[in-house]
Amino acid sequence: MANESKDAWEQFQRDMKSLGGELRRQYRAPDAGKGKAELNQSLEQLRQAADSVFASLEAATRDPEVRAGTRQAARSFGAALAETFREVGGELDKVFRKPPAQ
Repeated sequence: MANESKDAWEQFQRDMKSLGGELRRQYRAPDAGKGKAELNQSLEQLRQAADSVFASLEAATRDPEVRAGTRQAARSFGAALAETFREVGGELDKVFRKPPAQ
């Protein structure tokens, strides 16, 4: 059973890395335009939903260790999302600061 859990989390990590790559690819696309705003909105909704999930988990337990673990997991998830925003933002910055073609 422990291996199944580990495998599931490793698959999740691979899927998230793949998704991050796809998000960067879409931001780099020359015709991304409106899609960038929609993607930013989707990422913000994901962040809000994650905040809600972790707050619910934290509220559901009275065990201080479980609450601390929940807060740590929320911080880790938030850091991963923040890094995704930074990477995407960096890509946008490169696009908008690129000098016009001569």
